[in-house]
Amino acid sequence: MPSTCDVLIVGAGPAGTAAATVLARSGLDVVLADQRTFPREKVCGDGLISDAIGALDTLGLHDRVLAEAEHVDELRVYAPSGEYASIRGRLACVPRERLDHLLLQGATDAGATFVAGAAAVAPLREGRAVTGVRFSSPGTGTDVSAAITLLATGANATLLDAFGLGVPMKSSGVAGRAYFEAPAGMLERYRHFTIAYDRDWCPGYGWIFPAPGNRFNIGVGLFRGASDTGRLRTFWEAFQASFAPAADIIAASRQLTPFKGAPLRTGLIGAQFGQPGLMVIGDAASMTYPGTGEGIGKAMESGLLAARYAIDALAGRRRIEDVYAEYGVEFKRRFASRYDAYAIAQRCAGLPWLIDLLARRANAGRFVRAELEALVDERGDASDLFSIRGLLTALVR
Repeated sequence: MPSTCDVLIVGAGPAGTAAATVLARSGLDVVLADQRTFPREKVCGDGLISDAIGALDTLGLHDRVLAEAEHVDELRVYAPSGEYASIRGRLACVPRERLDHLLLQGATDAGATFVAGAAAVAPLREGRAVTGVRFSSPGTGTDVSAAITLLATGANATLLDAFGLGVPMKSSGVAGRAYFEAPAGMLERYRHFTIAYDRDWCPGYGWIFPAPGNRFNIGVGLFRGASDTGRLRTFWEAFQASFAPAADIIAASRQLTPFKGAPLRTGLIGAQFGQPGLMVIGDAASMTYPGTGEGIGKAMESGLLAARYAIDALAGRRRIEDVYAEYGVEFKRRFASRYDAYAIAQRCAGLPWLIDLLARRANAGRFVRAELEALVDERGDASDLFSIRGLLTALVR
């Protein structure tokens, strides 16, 4: 572990590795530390939508990563009634164990120094400013000083509290999944992303995502402050039994991993973007979308944005002590309206009759399907559909 660097990044998930790649390519001395060794398993739906694919383009890792993906062009959204709407889009599935390892390779190829098995304990400070991090590893402790530190540690409320970044200790949701290996031919029958709403669990939903190698990522998520892992397992068991496609796949497949759950911090709830000398990126700043649980794309975009602000600060174009606030303002300027709209969509998804209506109108008219496709493609604004005006329009178009 080097004792000093230009930029120290704590956490080697998509946010941290995206930032590390850009920073290292700019010629800065970058240390990327994680308490785990890689490759490592990560609980996730593994789905990539337009924002994540765009971030891979920006990083120059599009071909490397997507060569290992299962590509699909359809999302089927099942309403509680059983009717589904078919939404077209550019979608891909890469297991997080593999995705994160490929992103880490991209960062180290760019010149970042990766240190595994280093658990962040507390910040180093001079006055209010963060000047690095104290780490612990088996049998030793290490202090690393840095001009700028990026915190990319995910939904870890304990560590955020240690940095003085008060966040609600209770997560805003919880999700879990298991992997299944299906017989040859099963993937062709289900070569689409599936999201299924159950009347008893809205706005939570179950998902089925086809993965490389005749595998499926099958899971469930609960939102609206539902952090009870016991309820999540009950939902998981109900989803397997009650949703026919899930039951069909699971009955014919070999389960590869146990069902595992993880907390979600969504919708920028309680988000802190940093302190002097520190920027917070990815799920550490609650950047997962409410209502969908999708967070890979915005994590990567936050890492890209924070990296550009760090480069400017270290080049003297911005004040290091102010850069965290400027980064936070810009992130919210770009994306706050999208988070607000997804929050509205989550509230609407708590109304089973409304999901039934939208599925019916998506099949009967053009407006709902077009709006949902724009939303998946990161072109649209969910408030265009999930508003009084939008819902009235859905009835006639």
